[in-house]
Amino acid sequence: MQKVVGVTEARKKFSSIVEQVQYRGDAYLISRYGKPAAALVPVEVYEDWQRQRAEFFDLIRDMQKEADLSPDEANQVAAEAGAAIRGQS
Repeated sequence: MQKVVGVTEARKKFSSIVEQVQYRGDAYLISRYGKPAAALVPVEVYEDWQRQRAEFFDLIRDMQKEADLSPDEANQVAAEAGAAIRGQS
């Protein structure tokens, strides 16, 4: 379950919030001045995000090697793909 709390409330209830995240699997979105500022999630979620991020960048590097494009050529291909997608809307 995701809950939203302000910074002041999060500070006052930090120990309780950590307990809920750790033992119940809750997630907290901490806001400052009404805007999202940080998230507190179970460590398993964080570790999964880290793993997925590493896999994503490994995939990007593999694709760059396969395509054998210079950075300028890659940027041009990306710009053309973006323009084509925007044209389909």
